[in-house]
Amino acid sequence: MESYVILLCVVIIAAGATFHKSWIPLPLILVITGMIISYFLNFPPIELKPELVLDIFLPMLLYQVSTVTSWKDIKKNKRPIALLSVGHVLFITALVAWVIHSLAPNIGWPLAFVLGAVISPPDDVAIVAIAEKIRMPSRLVTILEGEGMLNDVMALILFRFALAAAITHQFYVYQAIGSFFMIVIGETLYGYILANLLGKFRLRIHDPILHMFISVITPFLAYLPAERLGGCGVLATVVTGFIMGNKYLVKFTPEFRIVALSVWPALSFAIQSFLFLLIGLNLQSILTGISVIPMAKLAMYTSSVIAVVIVGRFIWVYASAYIVRFLFPFIRKTDPYPPWQYPFVVSWAGIRGSISLAAAFAVPTLPATIDGANASHLILFLVFAVIVATLVVQGLSLPWLLKVLNIQTFVKKEACNEHLAELSAREKMSNAVMQWLIQYKEVIKENPSLVDEVQLLIENYTMLNKQLAEHIENHNIDTKINESIILQDRIYLLSQIIEIEKEELLRLWRIEEINYVVRNKLLMQLDHRANYTIIV
Repeated sequence: MESYVILLCVVIIAAGATFHKSWIPLPLILVITGMIISYFLNFPPIELKPELVLDIFLPMLLYQVSTVTSWKDIKKNKRPIALLSVGHVLFITALVAWVIHSLAPNIGWPLAFVLGAVISPPDDVAIVAIAEKIRMPSRLVTILEGEGMLNDVMALILFRFALAAAITHQFYVYQAIGSFFMIVIGETLYGYILANLLGKFRLRIHDPILHMFISVITPFLAYLPAERLGGCGVLATVVTGFIMGNKYLVKFTPEFRIVALSVWPALSFAIQSFLFLLIGLNLQSILTGISVIPMAKLAMYTSSVIAVVIVGRFIWVYASAYIVRFLFPFIRKTDPYPPWQYPFVVSWAGIRGSISLAAAFAVPTLPATIDGANASHLILFLVFAVIVATLVVQGLSLPWLLKVLNIQTFVKKEACNEHLAELSAREKMSNAVMQWLIQYKEVIKENPSLVDEVQLLIENYTMLNKQLAEHIENHNIDTKINESIILQDRIYLLSQIIEIEKEELLRLWRIEEINYVVRNKLLMQLDHRANYTIIV
């Protein structure tokens, strides 16, 4: 098994290196690669254990995304996010359950709702991976990321209730509603308390390695206790990540932020890549379970469910975007009708992923059969088919669709406004430093050498302020493009300076003028300068 894992790592590295700059989303490439390996190379099946995904991979991915998501942006878009993460999940769950029960009554209503719950939430992992490749308006990215993080809460709760009803043949509506609200309130409180306790504790720690260790175990401290006590763990993890990223991250040491900036993206990339590759590798075992179902019926089940998932999302998104505003004028006043392209992109970005497949694997073998195959095997295949279809059809066409819908016009305007806000913020920051330096110069006037150093800094910031004022005054939609050309020359200059210092440092180490400890200390300082030099 170890050799297979190493081989999969090699496949991921090769795919990542080959398609790093490709417009084709890497998750799609990995799924197709896994399918090819599974089907043509007779690769031994690697079981996607639900507990591995739901208890280990899911908390880490949710925590990583939530720590880099702006809570203020989530609050600004709370209505569309709530309508998607709760309303859309309920709507698609019921719609899929009704369609599959109409086509195959033997599946029973509880298992039909199991399928609907599993298949209803778009995957934030897939959405984020694709959003990194193509530029979309920031509000759409915020809405999709917020939906992708929070819809798992609703979907997993529905899944648990529906699965319990399928196993016990009992379902109590009031008990389910009460349990839902207890989970939401309990996990929110637990995540809030845990985040503040860990945040205040970590403010006392200055060792970046220890900081990083606590950071890695934090999602499990949030997820596992909540899940073991009867919740789903997702909301507790997201709340913990939100508070840690928005309240405490800026207070932690710069050394930790540098380490975290390298470690967390690497962990996230590795987990995402393995999940999507394993989806493809499970093709053979999934096909085996439904081989007795006639091809015509299987095609009918599959096409119907895929159509319901895709079309149903369009119905819900457009209804919640336009009908809600039409019925409630006070919403329309504060948040006018969006361009029709925005709901279209949100609808088309409903890509399913590995979390749905992991939940499908958790469905046990039950007595219900459909055309000779166990119902749980059919559920697994349908979930797999929806994941592949949405990744291939929607994921592959999304970059092309953004061009056709002329979304880049909105993106360009947004980027222009963001750049102007960035320049204005930097000007204000520079002015604040200038004021402090002038005051400090009076305090240390008895120290001539330090006064000269402060005066040099004042002159540098005066020049910086002048450049920023010119950029702001002459700012237009092409300013950022022109500045990027200028910045390339400055980046080259600074990188060459750092490279010359590095070569001299290594020369001193080779001739033994400095020891290993001094070399590493100075090398780390050069690395910090390379990553955090401010360029105007």
